[in-house]
Parts: sequence; structure tokens; C-alpha cells
Amino acid sequence: MKQITRLLCASFALAAATSSFAQDKYPSRTVRVIVPFAVGGATDVLTRVAAGELSKRLGQSFVVENVTGAGGLIGAQQAIKSKPDGYTLLAGSPGPITIMPVISRTPVNYDVEKDVVPITLIADSPGAMVVGKGSRYKTVQEVLAAGKAGGRLTCGSSGVGAFSHINCELFKSLTGIDVVHVPYRGAAPALVDLVGGQFDFIIENYPSPAKLIESGEVRALAVTSARRFGLRPETPTLVEAGVAGHVMSAWIGLMAPAGTPADIIQLIQREAAEAMRDPAVSKRMNDMGVMPGGNTPADFAAYLNNERQTYRALSAKTGLKVD
Repeated sequence: MKQITRLLCASFALAAATSSFAQDKYPSRTVRVIVPFAVGGATDVLTRVAAGELSKRLGQSFVVENVTGAGGLIGAQQAIKSKPDGYTLLAGSPGPITIMPVISRTPVNYDVEKDVVPITLIADSPGAMVVGKGSRYKTVQEVLAAGKAGGRLTCGSSGVGAFSHINCELFKSLTGIDVVHVPYRGAAPALVDLVGGQFDFIIENYPSPAKLIESGEVRALAVTSARRFGLRPETPTLVEAGVAGHVMSAWIGLMAPAGTPADIIQLIQREAAEAMRDPAVSKRMNDMGVMPGGNTPADFAAYLNNERQTYRALSAKTGLKVD
């Protein structure tokens, strides 16, 4: 009788363990991926590519949810404050993760160095310094010469605190040239006015002016990557063109709330990285003007830390703060 009881207990224990393992297998239900910007933007479109690939590879739906407002801060906060179980992820980008936490006058409601776990880059691209086709500037050196000679230079942006605004401020800081910032409500209207000659140049995330560059409506003078951009190898970097230290990229990456199990982080990173290496996925990314990601959580964390240091130094030197 005791032998039978022991066998029954062992069977129940095995069944319970098997059931627990089945329940714990990740993902066992739909995963939300919060995009803190509107439908149709670069962050949204690229995140949907990654989410679709993860859905195929992991056998559960990775559903994009757009939570907009406050320059990405509202959606980022919602994702970061979610239960750390792997079922809510964030599509992070510079604004809410590396820019606003550093330059906002109003503290954000999360600590990006303690409350967020980087998983992997989805994609990144440099800024492109572009001028209108009718501009007299053919090189960065000509822009620098005009500025140093006391000429009035104007730099457009897609809005206060945006990637293009920060690039404008960094350019001013590194060159010592007085450049007037001209903010717009988005990249599209800024580029329309650039083509029309309303200001001198913009340093905008490459995908935004890419089609205008190809059509000849604007000219790319330089890119802000550390090395020449793979999609435009003929265009020099700003560093090569004489602006030492001007390195900045626009990126989109997957993140999770702090406390998310390490095995889940590793699984998502591995599958996402494999997806980004797929030739068909890489081509889709390249066609959108970006390079596919796939780096490790540690490398991604170092990448973000380097960006924050750049923005802190810029803010300290120039007093740059935004509401």
C-alpha cells in the first residue's frame, strides 16, 4: 500500500511539474509591444516588422499597441511600469529613452537606467545633414566657412527636443558657429520649407529625407554616424567633414520593464537577432532607409549609456533644456 501511495505521489508530482512547465513556457499568450508614437511613423512601421517576425518565430501574437502623447513619454511610462513578465514590451527610441530624461525640465516618471531592460536594437540610422537643391552650399566645409565668416545660418528641425533639434544644438556646440534654430511640427513640413529655401540646412533622421535625396530635391552633405553609412557610402561623415565629435544615430529597440526574467530577455533577443539577419528582413529594413539591428542586451545598454553621456555633456555645455 505504501509503495502504491509513493507511486501515486510521484505521478502527481510529475504531472504537476509538467503542467507548470507548460504554463511557464514563454510566450503562452499574446505579447503587447507598446509603440509610444502614432501609427505610420518610422517607430511604428519598423516595430511592426519586428513584431511580425517574432510572432512567426515564437508561435504567439506580438501585437503593436500605439500609446501616444508627450513626445513618447506616456507610452514609454505605461510599458515601463507594466508587470515584468515579458508580456508587455516597449519599442524604445531616443526621445523618451535617451533625450528627454536628460534635457527635460520636468523629470520623467521613470528611471531609464534602473526601470528599463534593453533587449536589442531593431534598427538604426544616422542623421543626414541636407540642404535644398538650390542651396549655395555644396559641402560641410562651405557651411562652416560661411558660419565662421559671420554669415547668418539657420537650421531647421522637426520640433523642439526632436532628434533634428538635438543635432542642430550639437553642431552649434562643436563648431562654435551661431546657428538659428527653426522648429517645425514634424519632419515633413520642415523638409518642404528646406526645398523652398526657407532655411539653410537640417540634420534629420536619414529615412525622412531619403526619397528627396534620391530625387535630387535635397543634397546630403554628410551623415552623423561614426563610420560611413552602409546605404550611402559615398557621403562623408560629419567627423570626416571637420566636425569632430558629431556622432549621433536614431534608433528603435525592444525593451522590457526591469525585473523581466533573464531567460525571456535572452529568448526575445535571440529570435529578433536571427530575424534581423534574414536577407528578406534586412532588405525590407534597407528599403526603409535603416540598418537592421540584433545586438546583445549588454551591447545595447552600452550604446544607450553612450548616448545619454553625449546628451548630458551637451546640456551641461549649452544649458539646453526643454519643457
